[in-house]
Amino acid sequence: MRRGVATIAVVGLLLSGCGGPPAGSVAPGQTDASSPSADETVGLSSTTAPTAASSKTPTKSPSPVVPPNGRKIKVMVLGDSISAGAKDEVMNGYRLDLLKKLPAYAIDYVGSDERGDSRLADKDMQAEGGACIHATPCNSTSMYEQTAGWVSAAQPDVVIMQGGGNDYCCGRGDQPDAVVIQAMTDWINLVFQTKPGVYIVVIGMTDYHDGYKNWIPTYVKSQAQAGKRIAYVSFDGISTYDTVHPNVAGYQQLAGRIAAVVKPILDKILR
Repeated sequence: MRRGVATIAVVGLLLSGCGGPPAGSVAPGQTDASSPSADETVGLSSTTAPTAASSKTPTKSPSPVVPPNGRKIKVMVLGDSISAGAKDEVMNGYRLDLLKKLPAYAIDYVGSDERGDSRLADKDMQAEGGACIHATPCNSTSMYEQTAGWVSAAQPDVVIMQGGGNDYCCGRGDQPDAVVIQAMTDWINLVFQTKPGVYIVVIGMTDYHDGYKNWIPTYVKSQAQAGKRIAYVSFDGISTYDTVHPNVAGYQQLAGRIAAVVKPILDKILR
């Protein structure tokens, strides 16, 4: 259900076929390790997964960690159909799996849109199939123009943003990567300008438009080294149903990668 667009934003994307895989391509049988490699995260450091508890020792889920002032940690999921979840069977995107991988934290998803099934109690997000970063015409929303309003209204602590694939849509498939690179640069800067002190996590690009895809981690790393609160999560090797959109297993993989990057951010916020 959509609430409508508010007056953020961390790519349905390509539901119309724009910017997607070449005609006749077949989704690869992709597999992925359960935890990200060193190349999959850039910027803020991740933590090592704890050793599994003995089957003889009863365990229970940890209680949510809430800051002393009682405020939950606001997380905005910002992007296109890769963030939103294009098909009904993946309509929770990575949001439900991310909560499952971070059970000790009181995460409050924020945004003016809602999407999810009965398993996801908190359906808030700021993601929409077909959305572009900054392109006209666009199959859906051009996010840049509305991001300041979204971020101002929701006041997120963390923004997980992703996009750019749809900016190659609608007759722009052969445009220079520099155009979309500039759009993403401006978009990231806009989030920082609107909410100083926010943490940004940028999800990488699919295997199309290599110039743009390869630029993202390099840019994020340079910004992190300059002191910006920004980190990168690779999309490489994520299991998909059409070479672009994650399937159920793919969202589980993506949630694991995001959790490894977001956990140290949440710990910093809670200090």
